[in-house]
Amino acid sequence: QMAKYDAIIVLGSQPDPLTWEFPRQVYDCLDTTKELYDNQVAPLIITSGMWSIAQDSQGITQPFKECDALADYLINKGVPPKDILKEGDSKDTISNLYFLKTNRFIPHKLTKLLFVVAEFRIARLQFLSGRILGSDYIVFFEPIQSEMGSTYNESLTLKVQSEFLEPMADGDHTWLKDKFYTAPMYQYWAKHDKKRRARRI
Repeated sequence: QMAKYDAIIVLGSQPDPLTWEFPRQVYDCLDTTKELYDNQVAPLIITSGMWSIAQDSQGITQPFKECDALADYLINKGVPPKDILKEGDSKDTISNLYFLKTNRFIPHKLTKLLFVVAEFRIARLQFLSGRILGSDYIVFFEPIQSEMGSTYNESLTLKVQSEFLEPMADGDHTWLKDKFYTAPMYQYWAKHDKKRRARRI
């Protein structure tokens, strides 16, 4: 008998703006999610993500929400649409967890959660879920082996995000409410992104 969860969660990741394909790890996460769903590990799947804040700072208009593209992939693989919830307001991992909690976990009373995620993202996700979800939630991770890819810098991101969350009490998501995409951390990322692109040109 496999462990039972209230929901399996898949997070989006910045697609390539030339092809609008996600990184390979996202499709691997989706395929594993479908297998787990078929094995009745959880009755629900939640797909999460609007688009990356990096797209905003680069002035790129993404033609779809990540959560919709993730859900469509699963539906094409045979998951019934009624068993998929979407969270389409988030643009980074902090807002993923905030909007998942406020728009999905709390209203649907979901507390035992399984994130299917690239292994290199787990340490940061574990930290952020402890901080943003708090002790009322039991969070597990199904690690997917994958290359990190050039859009990730996990150690820098964890450092910047943990400094940003320093004043917040664990589980007090209301602290975040008016900070999305305007707090100094977001200006830092926009500048950092610009510098990184300038180096590449």
